[in-house]
Amino acid sequence: MPTAFQKELVTLAHRLADLGDLVAIALEEATRSVLESDHTLGGRVREQAAAAAALGAACEDQACALLALHAPREAEVKAVVAAVHIAADLTRMGGLAREVAGAPGPVPPEVRPAVGRLGGHAVAAARAVRAVLVDGDRAGLGAAVALVAEGVREVREWADGCAGPRGAGVAVELALLAAVHGRFAGIADRVGRLAVGFVPVRA
Repeated sequence: MPTAFQKELVTLAHRLADLGDLVAIALEEATRSVLESDHTLGGRVREQAAAAAALGAACEDQACALLALHAPREAEVKAVVAAVHIAADLTRMGGLAREVAGAPGPVPPEVRPAVGRLGGHAVAAARAVRAVLVDGDRAGLGAAVALVAEGVREVREWADGCAGPRGAGVAVELALLAAVHGRFAGIADRVGRLAVGFVPVRA
């Protein structure tokens, strides 16, 4: 039968999953704001990133309280340490979404579909974090991260094909935009690996 500590840890896992959902929404709207040059959306992303930072801090506080209020076993201590790292990583993802929203635009029309696909795959990676944290299922996350890598290559190939002084500037902006999406998905993948720390406790 689960102990009080284990029940609280599962509650924390669900809060972290909510944080993953929040940064997914932030990146989705950030990508749209860049594609549509929508400053209103960009402002909303900044608010969402701030909300993610606040929730991330609350999750870290909850994790530390678990150690202070209980006498956890070694596996449980590892789970709490993993939770602290996960909260920090998800908060960092919110910051990357804010960075995407602040990217200079507009994105050239011919590359917008590729950027849209890249953003969609990165959002899917963030949403897949919930399945890892709640159910221990990494399949969806791994598939989404692989698609992000393909999307990054696609956008960079387009950027490499830009020519002329103006083209060089656009190429740099697109390469940076692709890189931020890639880092976002890379952190989501790391969260998935860290989340394995929850499994022994809930088993």
